[in-house]
Amino acid sequence: MREQWARRIALLTGQLVLLLSIAFAVIQNPGETSDTTESRGQAPPLERLESITLDPERIEAGRQIYKRQSCARCHSIAGEGNSRNPLDDVSVKSTAEELRDWITGADALQGVLPAHVFRLKQRYSALPGDDLDALIIYMQSLRL
Repeated sequence: MREQWARRIALLTGQLVLLLSIAFAVIQNPGETSDTTESRGQAPPLERLESITLDPERIEAGRQIYKRQSCARCHSIAGEGNSRNPLDDVSVKSTAEELRDWITGADALQGVLPAHVFRLKQRYSALPGDDLDALIIYMQSLRL
């Protein structure tokens, strides 16, 4: 009788651990579990892609702002920088306005981002408008 109870408890414990690990994975990686066209490797709908002017000078200016602001401390591009938050193909997943909100820590992101990250991102709202625009153009160029 005790062996049966021990087996049941072990089985229930194993199931609980499995459920908790799945819940944790979903909470920590919400975008990776959705079944969108981007996650299946297909091209996103055309309405998600904005027409942008891929001016090489503006792209390079944005790249220099990315370097000058030390964005690679928290993000990576093409494997360079902090691999925890890659920015490769970020413009396929986000519009220019969404990129602006993420860069500057818009109020809508409070509670979505950890508090310390939210405060750090809000510092970028002090960037001059031209610098912020160039950085967004650089981010949009990453889809190519």
